[in-house]
Amino acid sequence: MANFVPLTKDQIAAQLQLLRTTGFDLKLASQAGANGFAPEFFFAIASRETNCVNKLGDVQADGAHGVGIVQIDIQHPIALQARNDGSWATNPDPLIAFGAQMLASNIHQATSVFPGLTPNQYLKIAASGYNSGMGNAIAGQRGGDSDQPTAHANYGADVMARMAIFQQLTAPVAAVTE
Repeated sequence: MANFVPLTKDQIAAQLQLLRTTGFDLKLASQAGANGFAPEFFFAIASRETNCVNKLGDVQADGAHGVGIVQIDIQHPIALQARNDGSWATNPDPLIAFGAQMLASNIHQATSVFPGLTPNQYLKIAASGYNSGMGNAIAGQRGGDSDQPTAHANYGADVMARMAIFQQLTAPVAAVTE
């Protein structure tokens, strides 16, 4: 397994510009808002999954297993169909909505199983679950870190670091008063 290198603020800024250029910022933000979490969290998922590119990924012998900008796995029928009929490229909205709903469900599950944590701790567990499944993330959290079963054992923490940078980059600039 290759060593994992976190992205720099400049790399995240380039990804944000790509999201804005392609219109995926609005698509991700809309679904994040509809599902009750910050757009920057969803941007960070897209960043970790695809570097903010709508594509087929996780290519295996039988074809791509990850579909779209937030890489929905083909174990979900919506992703398998989108991969097979090409709609992931022509109509990515259903996959984005599915990913947002999955994250919202993960957040809800994290808050139910671990009452008393901080909002960011819930988001980290939800992100870990997005990568490895919530059962694995919950078991990892019970063992001390929800990232234990994730890719490079840092998926949730990396998403949170990316989210913090996206938040810095999207924060409104304070008006200068004279």
